[in-house]
Amino acid sequence: MPGYFDNALPTEQSLDLGFSVVSQKVDLTVDFAKQVISGSTEITIQPEIKDLKTIRLNCRQARILSANVEGSKAQVNYSDPYQKIKLQGRTTAHQHEYLRNRIEGAIKQSPDPELALTIPSRVTIKELNSESSSTIARDSLKRQESDFPAQAETPTASHAQEPALRYAPLRVVIDFEVTSFRDGLHFVGFSDSDSRYPHLYTRNTLGPGAICSVFPCVDDATTRCMWEISIRCHKTLGDAFRKAPQTSPTETDVEMTGTDQKDKKTRDEYLINLSEEEKSLDLSIVCSGEMTDDIIDPQDPTWRTVSFACFAPVTARHIGFAIGPFEHVDLTDFREVDEDDKLGQNAIKVDGFCLPGRAEELRNTCMPMAKAIDYFTVNYGSFPFSSYKLIFVDDLTQDVTHTASLSICSTRLLFPEDIIEPLDPNTRVLVHALASQWVGVNVIPKEARDMWAITAISGFMRDTFMRKLAGNNEYRYQQKLASEQVFEQDVERYSIHQLGAQLDIDPSEYEFMALKSAVVLFILDRRLTKASGAAGVGRIITRLLLNAKTGDLQNGELSTDWFHRLCEKLGHTKLDAFFKQWVYGAGCPLFKVNQRFNKKKLVVEMNIYQIQRERKIKPELSPTNFMREAKEQVSEVWAPEVSDPFTGPMTIRIHEADGTPYEHIVEIKDTHTKIEIPYNTKYKRLKRSKRAKERAMAANGMDLGGEAENDVLLYCLGDVLQSEDEVKDWRLVDWGKEEEDRMGQESYEWIRMDADFEWIGKIDLIMPIYMYVSQLQQDRDVVAQYESLQHVLKQNAHPLMSTILVRTLMDRRYFHGIRTLAAEGLTKCATPSLNWVGQYHLERAFQEFFCFADSPMPRANDFSDRMGYLLQKAIPIALSPVKEDP
Repeated sequence: MPGYFDNALPTEQSLDLGFSVVSQKVDLTVDFAKQVISGSTEITIQPEIKDLKTIRLNCRQARILSANVEGSKAQVNYSDPYQKIKLQGRTTAHQHEYLRNRIEGAIKQSPDPELALTIPSRVTIKELNSESSSTIARDSLKRQESDFPAQAETPTASHAQEPALRYAPLRVVIDFEVTSFRDGLHFVGFSDSDSRYPHLYTRNTLGPGAICSVFPCVDDATTRCMWEISIRCHKTLGDAFRKAPQTSPTETDVEMTGTDQKDKKTRDEYLINLSEEEKSLDLSIVCSGEMTDDIIDPQDPTWRTVSFACFAPVTARHIGFAIGPFEHVDLTDFREVDEDDKLGQNAIKVDGFCLPGRAEELRNTCMPMAKAIDYFTVNYGSFPFSSYKLIFVDDLTQDVTHTASLSICSTRLLFPEDIIEPLDPNTRVLVHALASQWVGVNVIPKEARDMWAITAISGFMRDTFMRKLAGNNEYRYQQKLASEQVFEQDVERYSIHQLGAQLDIDPSEYEFMALKSAVVLFILDRRLTKASGAAGVGRIITRLLLNAKTGDLQNGELSTDWFHRLCEKLGHTKLDAFFKQWVYGAGCPLFKVNQRFNKKKLVVEMNIYQIQRERKIKPELSPTNFMREAKEQVSEVWAPEVSDPFTGPMTIRIHEADGTPYEHIVEIKDTHTKIEIPYNTKYKRLKRSKRAKERAMAANGMDLGGEAENDVLLYCLGDVLQSEDEVKDWRLVDWGKEEEDRMGQESYEWIRMDADFEWIGKIDLIMPIYMYVSQLQQDRDVVAQYESLQHVLKQNAHPLMSTILVRTLMDRRYFHGIRTLAAEGLTKCATPSLNWVGQYHLERAFQEFFCFADSPMPRANDFSDRMGYLLQKAIPIALSPVKEDP
């Protein structure tokens, strides 16, 4: 039922239950074949009021067998919302309000507790004096520290129980069973029609209603306690599905021999078809926390009980487990020896689990995980748990669900060594799952509206590691793509602060919040780094996790206000405007900029306009956004007005004629900003034809001569295919005389807005196309190259455009994303009016890179060069839309 109906409550508020949870023990017996769970739970609660009469808990789809408080039987009042879904008689959609009213308490963001236990009259709540309560608190901590294995310090672990207790704790024991699962657990491969390996796992969600469908608990976002979990199940797959002993064969049985007899024996003995190898597969139990015991049942050796302990207080929503014939892979083997020695006790064990036959895929997919956990440990603080596990299961709706010390992942993420495409996206997903252990499980949002900060920080941590893994060019390129996605999607959308309370409207809400919040933190890091030197977001995250570890961040709950204050404190700058625009506000700025050089004043005059209010390109309704749009309309929670204007510093970089970039920081304060930037250089802009001529002369060993000695020569990318034979053979063209004359009169090479990437938005700088080409060929920043290439692609198709694009494609010094974008752009030039020059350039480039010399015959595929592979894939894709006239 989680997300069964949309809901428009502004935020999730924890219910005032009159008690807090100190610890919880869960004992489960899992009957694989019947898909039934039975067991008991022991919850130690701390009363907060003297007259506590009722203990209210969350519990769904279960049958309560018994309950007692401090050993005395308690009266049980249980209302299962799943039973209320069943309506009697003939009902239609016209009775939807009746159904909604019946289950209204269960579909709120903070559902009403379904299970109420009346405290027996013989049980009294004892009030303690301060000395006694402090003694109980210390004894409780000593007992817990001795019962649980030592592990890395965690938030609230050393402080959660320190405040003096006013009332003595109560012990609540509940026996229950669940015979039919709608939520909470998912079973795979439990029928003859499903040939996959049988396994089950918890379906944890961000919202309520999932884990309380497995066992009674307090299922809210901030109630945290320590856990002991014992799970009893069969030892092997054959034991789990073996039928109960039957009587001797009847007279109607027909004697069979050979394979038929063997198959019948297997079907008679087991509930599903199992091979001899499958019968002997051991069932593994993987759970949150650290395994403390593994015992074979002395009465029945076909059963085993595995126990786990989670000493770090976590919410019930972050308790998860999986059972199945999983193979184990020690991912710590990928850790280098020197890293192990350097980290010492902080070196965390990393384990992977997968279904049989996929261990090599798991090794290949999770190879960076040990490196990632070491990177986070060194840069942000020790891992909050004693070990980390990843388990890959079938049918998982999301890519990953986050539980304490355990990430439950979809098998969709696994890929073998010879598959290249998933390398970047799947690694990003898994690294984000790891980062969420620090911020997401360890540090949690104080309210639903604070969820943006959790996704932002975990996303920022992921991106910083990906920069180390894939390089700075890949990092900045991905940030630019993400920024563009935010701009395209952020039209009449909720602010990221609002989105936390609206996540159950549609899965795309969470995806958008995760996307935008990480980019917002990226531009905040850019601004803080410039304003205060080294005090960027990385240092803020380190301080945040340190405060959570020492208990200064109460209960590990992060609020937007607290994070705002921490950023200002460490960044030494006021951030009210930033948070108002990017966190509490919605939309992105749209700039239109014109520029001209004033020869009399020797200044560059610029006018910067913000025209985001004129933007009217909200995406049309489609199958992908229809339900979200409809539910947002019904919820009557409206997106805030787009900021007008967006304010903040912007770096303008003018590359003058001597090749020197001059930076100017402008404070944007209004919808129209007019500025004058002083000019510094005496040199005139070099003509492109002269540079080409000089390169050709130098290549032939000729003296450049006198007049060239006074010119400034600039290094260029894209300066390939320059000889006369190559120009003729490749059907290349150069600038016309008119453009050459204009270029010669310009006083600077190009201007770049937002050179330090401190904004999310779109900037339309009116500048001659040859200046954008100069930026493409002379600016080393991959973001600058991307922006200039995008502007080139907006021009009308022309042979010169095809020349620029094919030279970009052929220059191996360009980043692969720029080269593949150039290949895509050549499609635009593959038209009859241009004599199919774009098609010719694509085919010629493919032949040059991937065919035998002077032959159109492709060489055998060699994917050892990943950059070459991406290009080899991009060129045929670019050719595919080209259609010649019949």
